[in-house]
Amino acid sequence: MHQIIHIEQEFQGMRQPLDFGLRAFFAVTITGPADTSGYPTTITIDSIAPDSGTTAPMGINLAAAKGLSFVGRLSPRGQFKTQSSSDSTAALSLSPVVGSFKNFFPRLPVTGVTAGATWTDTTTENDRAAGTVTVTSMNRSHAANWEDRNGTRALRVDVTSEFSIKGGGTQAGQPFEVAGSGMRSGVDYIAVDGRYVGGESHDSTSMTITLPIQAMTIPRTQVSRTTVTVLP
Repeated sequence: MHQIIHIEQEFQGMRQPLDFGLRAFFAVTITGPADTSGYPTTITIDSIAPDSGTTAPMGINLAAAKGLSFVGRLSPRGQFKTQSSSDSTAALSLSPVVGSFKNFFPRLPVTGVTAGATWTDTTTENDRAAGTVTVTSMNRSHAANWEDRNGTRALRVDVTSEFSIKGGGTQAGQPFEVAGSGMRSGVDYIAVDGRYVGGESHDSTSMTITLPIQAMTIPRTQVSRTTVTVLP
């Protein structure tokens, strides 16, 4: 998974741009048969490396990702649920760059997906990296047509999302509040046998970070591009 992220924020009248890119290499193992909770699923990170010329943001120790695994159940609709991590401290510190994979897989309708189908779903994720921040997304999906994806016949699913961000917490001993919204557009590819074979997405977010003690408001915008590729 390759991510390129551009952030701009204003702090005390000064513009602070930040650009970085990260490549995460990980393995996904899904086994069957499924039970009432879904398919037993394990995601194990091999490594995360910054692109040449960039560094990890916020002093995050990318070496802590080596061998970090997430175990849970994958529902037929694509929800990665009831998960736990092999190292909760490392998972929390890395959540700003890799999340928890809760929304990694494409979301599918209950009846399955066929070419031409359209559906809508809502997802809610709680990010507890530094407090309690809730991200709520309204997703609209359309199974466009069959295409070749790196030598595999796959159904292309176009997805557009509108999302909101709201919450707060404490960082470096200082309380903060955050609110904002954004747009996401992308494509996912699903093979004939149901395997997820990658995709691309583009996110644009505008938010405001408020520091109550300092009576300070920090506007922030973030644009990111993510590409997921299945390696041979």
